[in-house]
Amino acid sequence: MPIPTAEDLRRRAALDAPTVRENLLPAVTGPQVADDALVLRVLDLALRIGEVQLATGAGAAAAHDTMLAIAGAYGLPTCDVDIAFSTITMCCHRGVEAGPVTTMRNVRYRTQDYTRLATVDALIKDIVDTDSPVSSSEALTRLSAAVAANHPYPRWIAGLSRSVFASAVAVLIGGGFGVALAALVLTGVVWGLARYLGRHGVPMFFQQVLGGALVTTTALLLASSGLLLDSPSLVVATGLIVLLSGLSLVGLVQDAITGFPLTAAGRAVEVVLASAGLLVGVVVSIKVIGQIGGDAVFSLAQDFSNLTPQPDVKSLVAAAAAGVLFALSAYAPLPSLPVAGLAGAVAWGFYAYGFGTLGMGQVVASAAAAGLLGLIAMLMPARAQMPPLVLVIAGITPLLPGLLLYRGFSQLALVGETSNNVQLSNGSLATGSVTILLALTVSMGIAAGVSFGEQIGWPVSRIWRRRNPSAPRRARPRIF
Repeated sequence: MPIPTAEDLRRRAALDAPTVRENLLPAVTGPQVADDALVLRVLDLALRIGEVQLATGAGAAAAHDTMLAIAGAYGLPTCDVDIAFSTITMCCHRGVEAGPVTTMRNVRYRTQDYTRLATVDALIKDIVDTDSPVSSSEALTRLSAAVAANHPYPRWIAGLSRSVFASAVAVLIGGGFGVALAALVLTGVVWGLARYLGRHGVPMFFQQVLGGALVTTTALLLASSGLLLDSPSLVVATGLIVLLSGLSLVGLVQDAITGFPLTAAGRAVEVVLASAGLLVGVVVSIKVIGQIGGDAVFSLAQDFSNLTPQPDVKSLVAAAAAGVLFALSAYAPLPSLPVAGLAGAVAWGFYAYGFGTLGMGQVVASAAAAGLLGLIAMLMPARAQMPPLVLVIAGITPLLPGLLLYRGFSQLALVGETSNNVQLSNGSLATGSVTILLALTVSMGIAAGVSFGEQIGWPVSRIWRRRNPSAPRRARPRIF
């Protein structure tokens, strides 16, 4: 009897819901019962691989299916996996001849180390995508080496890459040399501050508050002093995009769509708190600096840039640079950097063409561009040797609505403020709330677009593999 895959089990559960227990967990008789040592070793291996996937931003469905596939590859087909945001529980049922074995692991960290993810992804392929998987002891050794390995290049290179990434985004949204330079310096300072606060256990909310306040205050001061000739909103928008780039928006939407509402709710709280921290930092900064500088600063705060994205050479080069630099800052494997740059250029070109030429609107255009990336990631050949998550995140990061988000924040900050005894027209609680809601809708649309591209690309890739016997085997239902 062949071992059922995670997809087979899910399909049976949907068709025969009243007898889901019998379908999911067939009885295992005496001679087939696995011994305790094998069960514990395999469960530990599967849990640790699932931990790495969740910690690097993969969806709960990807980790869930991968863990079941690993257990099945080593002869343990009757397993259950439960993922609740930061907690992974896995149980191996051994029928009536032996008791079940249950173990749990907590995901205590979040990281963007795509080289580690690529190494673990290669290990998963050697386990579940072959007829003869590597031994469990060898797999544990390789996993331990991957987790304990140093970053592929020094941390200062990652920090510098994130700063230059901010400059590329500044150019992408219409900023000049002054905006790009200010974004580069401020991002370096914010990155160093976040590392210092993180080492001292400061929660993410307060890190976002300080980051948003630092960027907004500096931009307004530079603009009011005449050193920044462009609109300060471009500097703040760039800073917001950088501060939002580490959030797991794609994983949030994927978890909600694929049947992991508890994990999706946990990620949603994380994203909302981080965004609320930015809101507090920006609003308080505008209020404080406005009280010191008066009407001139309030005027600068509502100096919004209304730019329509263009698929011109300058923007495409900036988008490609942003994709490469973001991937580099996230410790992506060096061979994957050109692909990340291409993803950034393709996503921006499709978004700008849809928004500026076809008039799709920002929500639809950004979601369509993200969907294209998700589709490409699913159809990307296995020989590319890079996790599809790298391509997706590097491509969608420049699409984040930093300028729209700052507009909503500043509108809330200007509520009740007056200029020459006349209430500022841009300061409205309702207007600010609607603008922020629109920015969040764009963000969710981007993440939903990626998931939609995945849902379209997966059956297409399966059909292609069935028609091509030489195509590499892929036992996992999902790859990111």
